[in-house]
Amino acid sequence: MNSGYIAILDSGIGGFSVLIETARRTKGERFLYFGDNKNAPYGNKSKSELYNLLRKNLSLILKYNVKAIIIGCNTLSVSVLPIIRPTCDVPLFGVYPPVDKRSGRTYLFATPVTCSYCKNARGITIFPLANLATDIEKNKMRLGFVDIKNHISVNTSLNSASRPETLILGCTHYFFVKKQFTDHFCPRKIYSGEEETAKRVKKYLNKNALMSKNKEFTVDFIGENAEENFNFYNMVVKDLIFQK
Repeated sequence: MNSGYIAILDSGIGGFSVLIETARRTKGERFLYFGDNKNAPYGNKSKSELYNLLRKNLSLILKYNVKAIIIGCNTLSVSVLPIIRPTCDVPLFGVYPPVDKRSGRTYLFATPVTCSYCKNARGITIFPLANLATDIEKNKMRLGFVDIKNHISVNTSLNSASRPETLILGCTHYFFVKKQFTDHFCPRKIYSGEEETAKRVKKYLNKNALMSKNKEFTVDFIGENAEENFNFYNMVVKDLIFQK
């Protein structure tokens, strides 16, 4: 079982943010990446659609020798993962907006579905961005073409006088435009959920003696969009893994 995969499932490239953080902490693991790009984005879908997609995609992943599965999507994690987790024999880990990190004026940006599940978070102003993940997915090979200001402008209450002290990014796709968020809002702190997920996975592997002994991590790709995710990994992700 030690040689089994850590599988990562996402609607597209967002799950690579979790891969980066997990690979930094578990240097000899084998990863299996499934990006459901053809059905992206997930953030505007109904709960029943999300449930059916997750069940279908998990059935594909479970054909492989996996020792843990990361749902690298905030939308799936907050909505349907709690329903499916008890039915799966392999441990499932989600990624969640770290609302506990709020400090001072705090803004949370996420997909509409994720925002709806975070609406009761105290002390946080929540802004749903309906199309930013789609924009990032479409421009993954030219991320410089993504302009977050075009998406944030729909929230007319945001202006230079209301800059936050803390910014929370509640969609794993936003990892790839984090610098744009930082440059635009100039917050003192910016958080997303990938690091906590990676820590939980490492803790589970250590506790259950499931850490691999390989000298280096490896990544394999499955699904209809395996080739395009492999290309994005080679062009963008690989160099980020051991950079801080």
